[in-house]
Amino acid sequence: MSGVLSRALTQGNSLIRQLLAVRTPMCQEVAGFKVKSRLKLRCRCCYFIRVDGRLHVECNENPRHKAREVFDVKKLW
Repeated sequence: MSGVLSRALTQGNSLIRQLLAVRTPMCQEVAGFKVKSRLKLRCRCCYFIRVDGRLHVECNENPRHKAREVFDVKKLW
């Protein structure tokens, strides 16, 4: 009887450990857009794109290179 009980406790411990284990997230966190008044291409994979009348820099290799122009109120009028 004690063998069955000890086996149940060890299996229960492993189950609890699996439930309490720290899991790595499935998605990778990415940096947001940097807002800059003057944009430049920082590597060979960076490129300019215009979105909603605003100039953006996108980069497939390094997401930290993403940037966009400052919102200019004068251009609205």
